[in-house]
Amino acid sequence: MRLDDYDAILCDLDGCLISGTRVLPGAQALIARAGARLIILSNNSTDTPASLSRRLAAMGLEAPAERIVLAGTAALDHLAQEGKVRLCLYGSAALTAHARGLGLTLDRERPSHVLLTRDEDFAYGDLKACVGFLRGGARLLVANPDESHPGPQGEPVPETGSLLAAILSVLPGLEYTVIGKPEAGLYRHAMARLPAGARRLLAIGDNPATDGVGAERLGLDYVLIGPLSDRYRDLDALLAEPSAEFQGASGAAI
Repeated sequence: MRLDDYDAILCDLDGCLISGTRVLPGAQALIARAGARLIILSNNSTDTPASLSRRLAAMGLEAPAERIVLAGTAALDHLAQEGKVRLCLYGSAALTAHARGLGLTLDRERPSHVLLTRDEDFAYGDLKACVGFLRGGARLLVANPDESHPGPQGEPVPETGSLLAAILSVLPGLEYTVIGKPEAGLYRHAMARLPAGARRLLAIGDNPATDGVGAERLGLDYVLIGPLSDRYRDLDALLAEPSAEFQGASGAAI
């Protein structure tokens, strides 16, 4: 099927629509063309949908909060449904406020759960404390497994997965739960936002290990853009092919 044939388009953020503070080629055109069919589906674990919507608006991209699904807030929503949780959250001020808004109890003394996100202030003391909590029986949830995302000039910016690697270097074999792509949970959050009857879905991403694998697991059509794509350098190149057809879960054009 072609782009305009889909009921909904699930598009990644970093590396597709933006790179740090830079709007990428084709981002505005895709948002205009897809309209209400577009859901931003991102492993972002710093923003909330509301804060990201404001940030994108300042960059000239219109993306209502109700059409944004993010790994960090999805992880907190998941924990809020578990009942009595004493949470040690390593994350941004925006995520901390979101956690409190959900009624979650934040506890850095004796947590039952630890949530790891892209915490720019994560330091040696945090690593030592986190290891202690996990050795004491706390459960670890990880917002996303990405080791980096592209910055304004395409340079790698350390992500949640790099913090996870530090923890696993001390606690090899530790069991943990990932909420973001490529796991199915984040996609289900997005699908819950779609109107009834929306069955033809296309996923757009730039990372084969998260965007590609996640789409394949759910049987979604998908297309990869950017440096790791063998066909499309950016959204501009994708949109320039009005007759382009996209890959199904088998990897074959359909």
